[in-house]
Amino acid sequence: MKDTNQRTNRLTIAALFFVAIIIIGFVTLRKPDFEFKLNPEQTLEQVLSFEDEMTPEEAEDIIWDSKPGYQFVDLRNPYEFAKGHIENAVNIPGKSIFSDESMAFFNQMLQDSIIVVVYDYNQSMANGPWIVLKQLGFENVKILLGGYGYYSGETYDMFYDSEIPQYLVEEPKFSFAEIMETLSSSEGIDQSDNVQTEVVIPVRKKKKSVVEGGC
Repeated sequence: MKDTNQRTNRLTIAALFFVAIIIIGFVTLRKPDFEFKLNPEQTLEQVLSFEDEMTPEEAEDIIWDSKPGYQFVDLRNPYEFAKGHIENAVNIPGKSIFSDESMAFFNQMLQDSIIVVVYDYNQSMANGPWIVLKQLGFENVKILLGGYGYYSGETYDMFYDSEIPQYLVEEPKFSFAEIMETLSSSEGIDQSDNVQTEVVIPVRKKKKSVVEGGC
């Protein structure tokens, strides 16, 4: 009888201990600090809509005319920001956008219906923070095309002549023409008979205005 009571007590203690662990787990379980509002499909749709892109020309008009309702955010480090930045821009380094202070800033901008325009030295460096902010539900965030390098003239080529704006033209990471030439030379292929093709630069079609009226 004594052994039965001891076995029952042990099972009771074990059960209580197990329940206590579950309760502690629920109490101490942390919710994620951030919750994405957009799924991957919705995010891709936002990116492909081009609605959140701001051209350097539009940015210049906003700065020149001191248009209200806009706030530029510089994602570069404080050193680069101190060397030069867009007028009245706020410096929030990309690695600090998840801090409590930064999130409070973006939330305040959203509540005040202020359009936030983020930028880095080039556009590709700002793409990541911009997309993350969109996923977090900040619908008021836009990105500056070309980045600060183009806006300030550091990466702007004044002799560039094309219907496509320079900030929309991506530089290739590799020169496939040079690679093919090197391979052909190494294989001893005679390039004299190779036919050179004309390089065609894609041009964005402009929307035609609709003529009102009729017969």
